[in-house]
Amino acid sequence: MPYDKALGTFFIWCRIKIPHQPLLSYLLILLSFLVLSPILGVLINLQKIEPFC
Repeated sequence: MPYDKALGTFFIWCRIKIPHQPLLSYLLILLSFLVLSPILGVLINLQKIEPFC
């Protein structure tokens, strides 16, 4: 899934960009999970209900 690749790239970018502030990077990752999980869940459910051609 392209979503997994994008999330992995985001996590790697966070770790490289903010290595001296691990707490902040972990908070950003947690926040991204809280924000993206419902959005991705809705998108996946929409694709299950009405698959795009």
